[in-house]
Amino acid sequence: MRKKKDRVLQTAVIVAVVILVIGGITVARRLSNPQKDTKKGTEILKTMDEMDVSKADKKIKELETQERETEQDAEEQPASEKFADCLVLGDSITQGLYEYGVLDQANVQADRGAGVSAGDNEKLADHIARAKEMKPSVLFLSYGMNDVGAQNGDADGFIKAYRPVIRDLKKSLPDTKIYVNSILPTAQIAIDQNSVYAKIPEFNQKLKKLCEKEKVTFIDNTELVKQEHYAGDGIHMSTGYYKEWVNHMAEVAEL
Repeated sequence: MRKKKDRVLQTAVIVAVVILVIGGITVARRLSNPQKDTKKGTEILKTMDEMDVSKADKKIKELETQERETEQDAEEQPASEKFADCLVLGDSITQGLYEYGVLDQANVQADRGAGVSAGDNEKLADHIARAKEMKPSVLFLSYGMNDVGAQNGDADGFIKAYRPVIRDLKKSLPDTKIYVNSILPTAQIAIDQNSVYAKIPEFNQKLKKLCEKEKVTFIDNTELVKQEHYAGDGIHMSTGYYKEWVNHMAEVAEL
């Protein structure tokens, strides 16, 4: 949405500048003619200036109105419609997208314990197969929480396991835009029970670098998480988080 606002503002500025430049050139031509009365030229300049400002102001107001209407339409559009040709792959945290009714289950493939290096490898294989079968226009990956424990805090091992997954999907789905979600931070209660969760920032830092190298977009959701979003285990999220997460993904992917 922010990018759309920037484009509207840039257009408004360009329109205003063009109008003023054209007006200035016209007046300059008139004033450069020594046979013309200076007083008359001044009056023309004043008239053109008032007219140009009026036109520019009118155009800017029209663009602002269009922007408000576009924002309103985007806000009113259900998330299920925005994600109609998208697929989100992930773990039990990702399952909340359809369990809380934020997205249709058809647009989410997620399983408890899933990860790129954790749990049952068949789950990841099923997820990848589903993506290749669906061929979505946009694919969101959301793995990592289970991998933190499976890798015993080894971020390099996590990246080594994630890299071939991304490359496989890129090769198999050349027309699909791929986005990689960050690993969510846990509450202190989870860190107290298992200190490896304290390494999540390091995992995310290296995951971001991997995305840059593989030319896929990294989505950092860290700032979305508030204390009241945590479920009792300090790892999973309550319903309040999911709407913000979906809106953030939609904004980054310009859905």
